[in-house]
Amino acid sequence: MKSQISRIHSIAVYLFAFALFFALAAVSVPAQSFRGSIRAAVADSQGLPIANARITARNLATSETREGDADSDGYYTFRELPAGEYEVAAIAPGFQEFRRLPVLVSVGVETSLVLELAKPAEVLERAIVTETLPLLSTTETTLSQVVERRLVQELPLNGRDFGKLVALTPGVTVEGSGVAGSEKGVGQFNINGNRDRSNNYTLDGTDNNDPFFNNSALNQVGISGAPATLLPLDAIQEFNLQSQFKAEYGRNSGSVVNIITRSGANALHGSLFEYNRNSLFDARNYFNAAGIAKSHFNNNNFGGSLGGPIVKDRTFFFAAYEGQRERVDSNFIFRVPTPQDIATRVRKPASPPPPALPRTRSWHFSR
Repeated sequence: MKSQISRIHSIAVYLFAFALFFALAAVSVPAQSFRGSIRAAVADSQGLPIANARITARNLATSETREGDADSDGYYTFRELPAGEYEVAAIAPGFQEFRRLPVLVSVGVETSLVLELAKPAEVLERAIVTETLPLLSTTETTLSQVVERRLVQELPLNGRDFGKLVALTPGVTVEGSGVAGSEKGVGQFNINGNRDRSNNYTLDGTDNNDPFFNNSALNQVGISGAPATLLPLDAIQEFNLQSQFKAEYGRNSGSVVNIITRSGANALHGSLFEYNRNSLFDARNYFNAAGIAKSHFNNNNFGGSLGGPIVKDRTFFFAAYEGQRERVDSNFIFRVPTPQDIATRVRKPASPPPPALPRTRSWHFSR
């Protein structure tokens, strides 16, 4: 009895240690990021690093502000920043304050910049720089393409499917119809030779993969090939398609489509839209011949968005809706038999029965 209790106690200790190990490992492992970061380097006019400089990053839309001190090499990284435009400032004892704006933070991308401080004798006024950041990142090996909100909203898209914008990324292959990879799929694509089911979709950092088809759960095939769930274009801030990504994403070998939705801001903003396609401007289809009433077709794609502050600089709201209504007639040509056809129909005689097979006998031998 004592040996049994001792064995149970040992098993319980092992299980507890096993669970504690995985709990600590989960804390130390970085999660999939749906935000961006800024890596700032502070230096003087000679290019020498300035240690312990105070660096501030402020979101221009929401006034969210973060601060930090540079390390001994003059570097500081702001992690997990919401995508958007920022003002980055730096100041140190004996130097003038330096500000750079706007600094664009994109989803899944680390933005690097140098803040060059000057002494009061060198510059009498505060320096504000608005130069464009370099396109080549020297701090990451990730290959990615950020599709920003302006492209998402202003480029013409058949069906208003954001997935068709992946064709802007090098290495992406789509079919000529604009629908790639899978039968009746909406917005599926292949990248760098991988199958269309090898892509990993995330929405605001959460898994957005269809567990059955292993592709996007949004804008995916519904009844008779119609999209079952649409993600409104006006609700998308931007998305980042990464063809070579960090190990933190994992799951699939193709690409990572990291989508983030819009948020409210201090300024009230919104949109309304209505797109209409109807038979008035459409040509007849092949089966709708002249002399027959033209097939009726009417498609309405409509919606809107609204965002703004609830408590300024603290709490915001944003909502978006998109709907689609379609009414369509179909024309078919059938050959209906007339009474004369029925009367003159020649009935074929019944087929004779097949000839009978000769009888056979079988013998069974046993030992």
